This record gives sequence, C-alpha cells and structure tokens, in this order.
Amino acid sequence: GKYPEHAREGCVPWQQDTPSCPPRLECFADDNYVNGGRCDCNPIWWRVLGKLSFDDNEFDDGFSAEDCVSLVIPAIVVVLQYLFCLALAGSAFHTTIVVIRELWRSKALKWNASSYSLFYMVWASAAVVAFLLIQIFNVVGLDKKEFWFKHRSYLFAYGIIPPNGIIDYEIGVTWIDLYDRTNKMSKSSSKSLKILRYFLRFIAFGQTIVFAILQGQSSLLATYISALAPSVTGGLFIAVGGKIILKTICPDKKDVSNPNFKTAQSIRRAVRYCIICRFLEFVALMGWGITMRNAVLTPIYCSVTTMYYTAYMIRLWGWLQYLIFGSRKHLKKYANNASSAYFGFSTIGLNKTLTTASSKFNDLVLSLRH
Repeated sequence: GKYPEHAREGCVPWQQDTPSCPPRLECFADDNYVNGGRCDCNPIWWRVLGKLSFDDNEFDDGFSAEDCVSLVIPAIVVVLQYLFCLALAGSAFHTTIVVIRELWRSKALKWNASSYSLFYMVWASAAVVAFLLIQIFNVVGLDKKEFWFKHRSYLFAYGIIPPNGIIDYEIGVTWIDLYDRTNKMSKSSSKSLKILRYFLRFIAFGQTIVFAILQGQSSLLATYISALAPSVTGGLFIAVGGKIILKTICPDKKDVSNPNFKTAQSIRRAVRYCIICRFLEFVALMGWGITMRNAVLTPIYCSVTTMYYTAYMIRLWGWLQYLIFGSRKHLKKYANNASSAYFGFSTIGLNKTLTTASSKFNDLVLSLRH
C-alpha cells in the first residue's frame, strides 16, 4: 500500500522485513504506538521526511514514501563508499577466477583445501558484489519497491555468511597439509592429521548450518549474531592456528636458512591481515548493532557497513595472496617469492610495471631486513 497499515497501531520493530510499512519506509521503535514501532523514512538511504501538507486525515493515513526526500550530498558520499567496496570485491572475484583458470590450464587444480578455499572465495566475493549493488540501487532509488532489498536475506544466508564461516577453517586445513608434506609422518600421526582435517571441516560446516538457521528466523538479532560469530571464532582460530603452524615450520622468523622461511613469511603476512580485518569486522558489527533501526544514528550504518565489507574483502585478498604463493610454480605470471598480485594488478589489465615494481620493492625490503 501507499500508506502504513494501521497507522495508529504502528508496526513491529526489530524485524528483518517490515511488511506493515510500505516500501522505502522503515519501522523504528516507538513506545507511543501499540505495536511498539512507527513507520518512518529510511535514513539508511539518506532519506528524511520532507515538508508535509497536513489535512484532516493525515494522522489516520500517516505519510507515504513520496513524502520523503533524499539528502543528495550524503547519498553521493555513501554511493562512493559502496563503489569502493564494489571495486574491491569485483577485482577479488576476477582475480580468483583467473587463478583457478590458470591452475586448471596447468593441470595443477586438485581437489584439496587450497582449491576449496579458492572456490569459497569466488562464492563470497560474488555474494558481496550482489549485496553492494542492492545497496547502491536503493540509495539512488532504482529499487523502488525494495524487491531486491527485501530478498537480501537470501544473500546473507546462502552467499555471505557460509563462506565467511568456512574459509578460515579451510585455510587451517591447508596448514595441516603443509605440515604433513614437510614432515615424515608415521601412519598413526598421519591418521591423526586426517581426523583433524575432518574435525575442522565439521566445525566450519556445523556453525554455518547454525548461522543459516538463525538467518531464517527473520530477526535482526539472529542476523546480527550469524554475522558476528564468524568474526570472533574465525579470528581466534587463525590467531591460535597461525601461531602453532609458524612455530612448527619456522620458529625463528629471522632464520633465512630454514627451507620453510619463505612459506612462513607468506603465512605470517596473511595471518596478520586476517587478524586485523577480523578485528575491524568486529568493530564494524558493534557499530551496526548500535546504529541499526535508530532513527538518529542509522545514517552511520552506511559507514560501518562499508567498513565491514572492506575488511571482509581485504581478508580474502590476504588469503588469496597466500594461496597464490602456495601455487607460485604454476602461477609465475602472477607471483614471485615475496609478492603476489595482491591487488590484482596483473589480472585486471593494469600496467604490469606496477606489479613488477612492487615485487622488486618487496624483495629489497626482505634483503635489507635480513
């Protein structure tokens, strides 16, 4: 409808979708209404209530989305933020596809943890691209009926959240594979490692199923928990697992004579990116929890959303760098011992001199450091 249903009773707040409010309006908590909330202009899209022409039926009918006006300058800033994240996610998607294609061409694409991780990254980056496009469409007013916005929960449940909870653990499985290759294992030890692989995947998929069930509850709190939990559990797992594998394969980070030194450097760099990004995701989600459905603070939601997805994608870039390093023999076009196509320079058609200069700079830094 054009106007809120049962305007005097209000709407039910804290729901992922608010069918009692017309498109482009959102339900905010308000104790003055029977149902605990009122329909109002959605400041997520930087839309505020314009000047109303009151009549005798104004209170009975409420107001429509047509009475909301956009704040042009803030909306442009928000779109630019989303476009930055979109470029990051799009280039990650493209780079990962190119890496998979090159591994396939060189017959090095095997069904192992590294390959699984690459496919999960394609899955995650594609979902983030779709989500950001929905956000942009709504800010500029292209999704007038909010069809895509109201169906974004499917992206959360099946696109963004599952790989978010799986990739870190799958990377952990690659570390087990690395340890297994670099050490002569007895049959019992090798069996124990195999059990550990299955255990990590059980945790990853188990929590993913739980998060998907929570996501299906149509509650903002459930969505919030299913997004927050992987940032905490994944960050802790990588911090502990990374420390263990580094201590195992190369305890002294300055020992260049260790045959695993360069591999350890690659892991150390990726772990550092992951931990920092997981922390930023946590901070962003804390901000999201404070600002969501708050009529005054909701505009800040756009900034914390940008922060979350920027950290999300940089974390994936860190893992992609590590996986490219691991397959460097088959990806000489894109990586060397000290550097990989971290920002996808050599895979998106930009000046390859930039990638070469970056590689030489990293080589120089490593030589000076040691």
